[in-house]
Amino acid sequence: MRRLAIIALGAITLLVAAGEAAFLIVGRVDWGSWAARRASAALGGRGVAVGALHVAPGRWIAFDLRDVRIDNLPGGTRPALAKLDRLTAEVDVLSLLRGPATVRTLRIDGLSVLLERLADRTRNWRFGPEAPHPGPPDRSWVPTLLDVQVRHSKIVFRASSGAALVTKLDTATIRTASAEQPVQLTLDGAYHGVPIRLDAGLQPIAVLRDASVPYDTALHFTTGNTTLDFKGTMTAPFDVDGARGVLSLSAPTPGPLLAIAGARSDMNASLRLSGPFEHEGDVWLLKEAAGALDDSAINAAMLRLKDGGSGQPDEVSLNADFDRLDLGKLLGAGHGTGKPGADMPLDIDRTPGTLLDVRLTARQVGYNGATATDARLDAALTPGRIAVSNLSLTYAGARAEASGAAEAAGRGGRVSLDLSVSNADVQELRRLLGSGPVPLLGRLEIRAGAQAEGATLNAAARAADGSAVVEMRGGSIAREVIEMASTDVRLLFRRARGMTPVSCLLGVLTMRDGVATVSPLRVRAAEGTIAGSGTFDLQRRRIDMTIGSEAKTTGAFALDVPVRISGSLADPSVRPAQWSAAGRARLAAADEIAALPPGLRQAAQRNPCSRPGRPP
Repeated sequence: MRRLAIIALGAITLLVAAGEAAFLIVGRVDWGSWAARRASAALGGRGVAVGALHVAPGRWIAFDLRDVRIDNLPGGTRPALAKLDRLTAEVDVLSLLRGPATVRTLRIDGLSVLLERLADRTRNWRFGPEAPHPGPPDRSWVPTLLDVQVRHSKIVFRASSGAALVTKLDTATIRTASAEQPVQLTLDGAYHGVPIRLDAGLQPIAVLRDASVPYDTALHFTTGNTTLDFKGTMTAPFDVDGARGVLSLSAPTPGPLLAIAGARSDMNASLRLSGPFEHEGDVWLLKEAAGALDDSAINAAMLRLKDGGSGQPDEVSLNADFDRLDLGKLLGAGHGTGKPGADMPLDIDRTPGTLLDVRLTARQVGYNGATATDARLDAALTPGRIAVSNLSLTYAGARAEASGAAEAAGRGGRVSLDLSVSNADVQELRRLLGSGPVPLLGRLEIRAGAQAEGATLNAAARAADGSAVVEMRGGSIAREVIEMASTDVRLLFRRARGMTPVSCLLGVLTMRDGVATVSPLRVRAAEGTIAGSGTFDLQRRRIDMTIGSEAKTTGAFALDVPVRISGSLADPSVRPAQWSAAGRARLAAADEIAALPPGLRQAAQRNPCSRPGRPP
């Protein structure tokens, strides 16, 4: 027995010594090459390099991993999918045997990850063939992470346009008491250079392991005084996919949001918005959202983003209904103030990274003290083209409706515009144009079309070509105008008073290089018919018109000598003018409108003043 005891003690001593030796040997061995091979096999053959891996055995096995690289897929924009400077961890040895693993501490430093879709839309963060799953993915392997810290790291998502969206992680932490306790996630970093903090409350990791159950998340983002909250569930939380919940945004100033989007603006308006949010695959959708832009309520807003994949533009759709919009605030200080030299380049992107489809309505729109109602904008941005299918509003009782497009052409753009204005009060229009007194009362109908091309908006406007038809039925004109136009001798003895009814008015206008030619202009009134022609220089704001009467329509005291109206629009001069017989015949000709585009020609032909009597 004594010998047996000595032998047993010796065997135990040898085992302990062997164990200690093994522990010492394991701690000194560099397992980097072995780990790289195993990781490559586990990642579907993706290339993996490991600079060094050391393991310290114990109740909690300690790992020290350095200089790791995982290769990107062929066709990626950089060779490495991920790089890692250092990772240390302590893992429960018993949890490795029974699974899933329990990690007491995990420290990650210098992690750099590139996420992108390749030309065939393959996601580079997917390892191995993407075979369809008959059911939810297996997440039973997810380890229990008790204390995680990530520092000095970044995640780069390359959009389909090629732009790199960089999320910088200064510090990120994950903490929980156990697999059955809620998880707290915090992140301090930046996106597009804008500082951002994330505080998230998540369900226990034990719930995350059950992929058949949607995973509850509560995310709270802050940047300055702007906050974004999401409360809901995700079916694929690692992909931030299958999201269903409520998204709420509060932005007292627009600066942080615009900076995150990579844009700059002088806009000065707060934004609050909240509504149901969904994310499934390539589509992100905020629908039936409500809130306010400054003090204007937003109703039934919808924002839809579809990721176009590699090489394809993203698609953004926006619908929103506003109570009131203050364009002065939205455009920012200094806009609409008439700064000399202000201009806008007509640079239409032929390959935009984002396609837009916008539909906006507002019950009131304010700008520089003026207020319009029932406004609507339907617009779209497609490769090489910006199209406005409907821009309409009501101002001072007049309804304006316009459509048009700007297309890439040469080194600038080609612009086309169609405009109709109905029920426009002459005096309101005169005040809007800054013109002097107009001896005409009534409401006008205006139809116009224009085309222009140039490197900038101002250059295109100066070279614009277009046509317009202005007409009025009813209304009244000052008797003095009829008598002046007909050179009535009674003006030598008295001044005509009052107004005389107008049965019709027709003006045909053509625009060339910023100068509008009016021919014919015809007004048929109870006391005579007058006709005229001339030019308006819209750049210099000057007028040069010759007006005469049709002799057959005027009284016995009319000499029917034409008059010339010339000078500035605000204060023109009126004096007798010479008018040849050929000029009178041209004014009386009915085919003056033949050169108009079909739509405008039909509008002019319907007006009774398009059918003159005999030439004066």
